[in-house]
Parts: sequence; C-alpha cells; structure tokens
Amino acid sequence: MSKRKTMIASRLAKKSFQSEARYRIAAVAFDKHGDVLGFSMNRRNTKFKPTHRGAGIHAEMQLIQKYQSKIKKIGILRSGKSGDELPIKPCENCSKIASKLGIKIVQLVEM
Repeated sequence: MSKRKTMIASRLAKKSFQSEARYRIAAVAFDKHGDVLGFSMNRRNTKFKPTHRGAGIHAEMQLIQKYQSKIKKIGILRSGKSGDELPIKPCENCSKIASKLGIKIVQLVEM
C-alpha cells in the first residue's frame, strides 16, 4: 500500500471512531484528479429511534450533499470495535444517487 493510501486509511479509521452510531463508518471524497475533497463519518439521526436500521445519516451522503458534482470517487471504511477493518458495501439508496451523479463508491481496500 502506498504512503498516501496508508495515510488516508489511517485518517478514515480515526474518523470512524468519532461516530456514535452502531456501525462505525467513514468516507472520503476524491475529485477527478484524485485529490481529497473531504472526510465524513456516519451519524445518528435524532428523528428516528436508535434501533431503526438504516436510520442514520450516511457518511457518503454527507459528502455528496457537500461536494455534489465535484466528486468522482468515494472510498468507504467500516471499523470494528477492536479497530480492525470490516467489509462494507454502500446501501441501495446511496448507490443509486451516486450512480446518477457519476460517482463510484468503493471500499477503501479496493482503491
């Protein structure tokens, strides 16, 4: 893994542990040149009960709302309680919206 990719993965892991949500997920947005636009983490949505599955505010959706058409790729990372990286795929809604905007969402290890 390159030094830059390792640095991004480390920053994403730290960001994911800031989340109070059940599943600790962080995302990073890249522009068409591969430069980092920003980082985000999933958050609880206070409008729903905490037990409602998928009721949180997704990290990738926050990035899409903030950077919109500037994004070409989003990398996502899910951290376990012990800090290990767990498998993750974007939800259907995030995938559909990203696809319409021409954004590719990948797990960080696939980048």
